[in-house]
Amino acid sequence: MLPLQQRLLKYLAEFVGEPSPLIAENSKRLPLFLRERFQLRATALWGRRVLFAVEDESWAPGAPGDYENLAVSLRSQVGEPVMLVISRLPAYARNRLVRMGIPFVVPGTQFFLPLILMDLRERFSPPRPAKGKRLTPAAQSLVLYHLQRGSLEHQPLKDLATAIGYSPIMLTKVKDELAGAELCRSARHGRSITLDFPLKGQNLWERAQPYLTSPVKKTHWLRWNHPGRPALTAGLTALSRLTSIADDRLPTFALASEGVHANLEKGTFHRCEGQEEANVRMESWAYDPLLLGKDGQVDPLSLFLSLRDSVDERVQQQIAKLITQVSW
Repeated sequence: MLPLQQRLLKYLAEFVGEPSPLIAENSKRLPLFLRERFQLRATALWGRRVLFAVEDESWAPGAPGDYENLAVSLRSQVGEPVMLVISRLPAYARNRLVRMGIPFVVPGTQFFLPLILMDLRERFSPPRPAKGKRLTPAAQSLVLYHLQRGSLEHQPLKDLATAIGYSPIMLTKVKDELAGAELCRSARHGRSITLDFPLKGQNLWERAQPYLTSPVKKTHWLRWNHPGRPALTAGLTALSRLTSIADDRLPTFALASEGVHANLEKGTFHRCEGQEEANVRMESWAYDPLLLGKDGQVDPLSLFLSLRDSVDERVQQQIAKLITQVSW
């Protein structure tokens, strides 16, 4: 096997062609415990300096919390962000580092540098389904309800339909969808069919993510004299209340698609040609945000999904932290 630094260069070449050489940095400024474990190497990516801390391959993989402390210590010593280069790391630990916002690379497996790019290509998990294979809004609602509002296991499908606001016939289709994605199993008890989720909590969330989509169908620019209920805060407005990111000039709200159209017809709010005339950004959702929302804002997992594809580096950092706040 190639040495770790050569594997790093080869992996970087997948993104930027031929990256600049790795230049050795003076490690004498580091405390002994850091010098024994890491070598500092610098390069340029897309015109920006990136400093790597390449871990000695003789070290056994550490716990995510250990790497968080090491990253903080390295940054405080060198005075700039440092990206950890780790030879091997279990999948759960890589996911934890992403959620903690710790920049790192495991050459050939995963790359997370929120200030420049993110390649969250997890080669040991199921591939992202082809278009058309994502969960329907009803199926996604059920999974997110199960993760955040209360277990839906061992309840008849007709009761699940009532809980998430869909018809029993739709729940039969949802059952087949979730079984096809290997997210649940169905069982018959007398005349009733129930669902069983083999994976729990965060493990289910991570397994389901490739099948989940943003709930946002469309964004509207509106004039609304008294914004609030029945809409819930969403987007950066909701994220700013849960993390340290600043809100946009216009507050963001969310309503089910049907709710947006109904309120436009009633004159509750009025559509604008552009954001210059608006005082509200309204997201039209594929499922009702009121089903999962709490305290006047959308649920954290739907919020994550609505912002997951943002190109804003600040947003990517904060939604990674958002997931760490979820009580699984």
